[in-house]
Amino acid sequence: MLRIPSLRVTAQLADAELCAEYCAQTGRLRILKDDALVREWFPPNSWMAIASVAGARNWGTRPDSNELRALLESQMSLLHIG
Repeated sequence: MLRIPSLRVTAQLADAELCAEYCAQTGRLRILKDDALVREWFPPNSWMAIASVAGARNWGTRPDSNELRALLESQMSLLHIG
């Protein structure tokens, strides 16, 4: 079975765990709170969401953990979490 590579960044809050998960093969970007889906984007929206908070190093198409962490922090403030 082929394993699809993904990058996942996690932040532990007082009462919840928040994750940003990016699938490199499909470009899907998900925000999860305690493993429940909160937000989900597909290209090109996922790329724009990443680039808007992390800069245009790869135009959001190949994020690293620092870029996903910046997105996660931005989402935390938008969702009024933390």
